[in-house]
Amino acid sequence: MLKGTPIETGYYNLLERLIVPKLVRFHLTPNHISLMGLVTSMLAGLAFVFFPLVGGILTLLTGLLDTLDGSLARATGQSKKFGAFLDSILDRYTELIIYLGIWTYFYRQDAKTPFFSLLILLILFGSLMVSYTRARAEGLGERCLVGFFQRGERIILLGLSGILNPFVNLIASSGWTRDLMLFAGLLILAVGTNLTALWRFLHVLNKLRP
Repeated sequence: MLKGTPIETGYYNLLERLIVPKLVRFHLTPNHISLMGLVTSMLAGLAFVFFPLVGGILTLLTGLLDTLDGSLARATGQSKKFGAFLDSILDRYTELIIYLGIWTYFYRQDAKTPFFSLLILLILFGSLMVSYTRARAEGLGERCLVGFFQRGERIILLGLSGILNPFVNLIASSGWTRDLMLFAGLLILAVGTNLTALWRFLHVLNKLRP
């Protein structure tokens, strides 16, 4: 959704002016940032189990690190296939780890486990297909950036849901309204990721049609 928009351009310009020079000064490489993102996602997943607010903050930090490695690579001329492949694989792991933490949070509450397990399975299915359709399209020489729930949007929604969830729980601390923010975020992702994957599938089919 944000790909190619002025918002994305302004965001990356900000990173390259304010943060990337500091990373260069500390002799950090894009691969270092990618590995830091993986470690941060592990902390985010663990935090979600006990403190969704902290999990949400760390999830947003994971998203920041995910964009920083690319910005650093471009700024220092270190854009290489090795780093691109490493970053792509670690991105999948970081997202899966965060979902595992959220699932464990609901597992500890027993009653809601089956329903939220289904939601998270749907999100995992949709997220993987969003990534796969793009990768497969690009392997055939076609760009595929359509859709509203690419990785960046998913991370932002997860992070904000985790941050806002405890505050909503203060207002409605019991009954079906408990964890309403996390439920709303997961429901939007479950529907949105699969619709995005379908959109990309039809988009690429249409472009490849003889």
